[in-house]
Amino acid sequence: MASDRRRFLLSGAVLLSVLAVAAAALESVKDECQPGVDFPHNPLATCHTYVIKRVCGRGPSRPMLVKERCCRELAAVPDHCRCEALRILMDGVRTPEGRVVEGRLGDTRDCPREEQRTFAATLVTAAECNLSSVQEPGVRVVSPDDG
Repeated sequence: MASDRRRFLLSGAVLLSVLAVAAAALESVKDECQPGVDFPHNPLATCHTYVIKRVCGRGPSRPMLVKERCCRELAAVPDHCRCEALRILMDGVRTPEGRVVEGRLGDTRDCPREEQRTFAATLVTAAECNLSSVQEPGVRVVSPDDG
């Protein structure tokens, strides 16, 4: 009888361990943010226009309306995925074939990409959209060129 009880307790302990490992694995997957899964593909299309207007001075004549739409788009992205959505806005998504799709800010002589990146990283701050994110007060996005 003591042997059966010991087996039962051991089986329970093993089951709890398996459940704990499974829960940890699910939590780590939850923290990953994938376009098309955790948020829509190219979720910040209006933010692209807003960044160009603010940094380059080109675009719509009513930047505050564009800013409001951008902030709504950014607010619709789960807060733990906002930095990833901004990274996609800045750098795009690289396909397995090596092509860059979605997002990706341009680079011109009169409107350098790095200045656009710097401004785009501030979109979650109080001065812009006033949103929370995992990496407040700004987003530190490492360029693929940074290594």
